[in-house]
Amino acid sequence: MSTRSTSSNLFSPLKDPESLIRRRNLGEPSSLFDFEEVISIPHNNQGSPHAGPPPPNNNGPPPVVRPNGPAPRLMEELCQPSIKGRGGPMTPIPIQAMNFRHHHHMIQQVQNTCQFHGLPGDDANRHIENFLEVTQHMKQNRVFDDALRLSLFSYSLTHHAAAWYDRLPRNYIHSFDDTMRKFLLKYFPPSMVTKLRNEITKFRQEPNGSLFEAWERYKLSIDRCPNHNMLLVIKIDTFYNGLTLRHRDTINAAAGGTFMQKIPEHDRSPQPLGHFSNSRPNI
Repeated sequence: MSTRSTSSNLFSPLKDPESLIRRRNLGEPSSLFDFEEVISIPHNNQGSPHAGPPPPNNNGPPPVVRPNGPAPRLMEELCQPSIKGRGGPMTPIPIQAMNFRHHHHMIQQVQNTCQFHGLPGDDANRHIENFLEVTQHMKQNRVFDDALRLSLFSYSLTHHAAAWYDRLPRNYIHSFDDTMRKFLLKYFPPSMVTKLRNEITKFRQEPNGSLFEAWERYKLSIDRCPNHNMLLVIKIDTFYNGLTLRHRDTINAAAGGTFMQKIPEHDRSPQPLGHFSNSRPNI
């Protein structure tokens, strides 16, 4: 006796499986098979089906129509490129000038004097300062300065920074200030602010370094982190305590006594170390 069952005993035949699959893709029913329709069809070994109206004789699958949307498109239509949603990240600039255009010398000056590559060692704050300095004298009739800077800023970016700017969503930038905030958020995030601030607070002079080299390195750390939020006296105290004992004695001698016991004059910046920035003491 054979123990192998035929497929007809395991599964019931489906009426119009293509139509069921289309309804499955449209969300009705929730599973691939319409179990009510399967149950209503008797098995081959259970006798003849109940009497009823014959199924309609369709020459092909029924048309697929979405009740709340457009008809589905073919795969080749979906694969075709579309211009919908394309455009630059900058929203249209409100400009009153009728014949506004970028002058070649403006673009060339920006590209030749301030280029930001987006590399790990690039200073984003310094780039903004250079860009503002270059564009402060660029004027055009009936065009606001911010609108002119906004239209020129993309020309100051190259390599990785230019690729970042091109990948921004359409109409993502609304003003020049908005551009600066998003640029700094990308290339000067809060984590970098914390790192640079720690470099300031943990400053230590090199054992064999000169006082001038220590002062220049300390000033560079401060310049790289303009939003360190440290008071001037705290910065001077950090620098003084980061020096070697020999150079602290030199500072005390120059101040005419113990440096940290001096009282700063009222309404004047306490900068007794300022003369080291313009001289090169060979100490």
